[in-house]
Amino acid sequence: MSEPTCSPDQHISSTDVSIESVFDVNESAPYETQQTVQQYLSQETRHNILQVILGHPHHLVSVTEFAYYVPKSRSTITEQLADLANHKILIQYTHQPNTEVRDLPAKFWGFTEFGLGLIAEYNFLRGLPIMRAAHDATHKTETVQRHEAAPRPTLSTSVHSVLANYEPDQEDTNVDDLHTESRRQTIYADAAPVDPSVLNANTDDDRTLDELFFS
Repeated sequence: MSEPTCSPDQHISSTDVSIESVFDVNESAPYETQQTVQQYLSQETRHNILQVILGHPHHLVSVTEFAYYVPKSRSTITEQLADLANHKILIQYTHQPNTEVRDLPAKFWGFTEFGLGLIAEYNFLRGLPIMRAAHDATHKTETVQRHEAAPRPTLSTSVHSVLANYEPDQEDTNVDDLHTESRRQTIYADAAPVDPSVLNANTDDDRTLDELFFS
């Protein structure tokens, strides 16, 4: 796979930026900083986007895949992806060869080094095996399967090495237990509709996932 063709910000590291500068908070007020970041990461759509990336086998996700797994409109998802990019947490990777192939995505979203360090600090990474089990157990349309199988850029070495440490070990992991746990915590539907926008039809944009899938 080729290297991502995008801006130099691709490999934003923890030494390039700080939580204080990204979130415009005072470093002398750690409690307020923690509260600000926690509130930002826990916003429903952003939280779900981060979980989808963690659960994805390549940790690089197309917008079509996000639109399938996250029960929000494509415009809402795109808006939050841009916001996460503005906060240096995500970056858009481009796989240039795919631009010449019909029905294959060329752009994918993944973590920056700074973003991965941030979510690690807020204990997101420990849920990666559960999110992978949820991802694997989720029904996927042909389109989503095609997007998942599409060639992608390579993750930066620093990002890949961190995520690899949290990948479930198939020899040591009880997959059935993970699937059971994912049923309790999953953000995904068992069988999402072909057009995810119908989930928001005539509804408030603040509907919870529990309400959507488990009511």
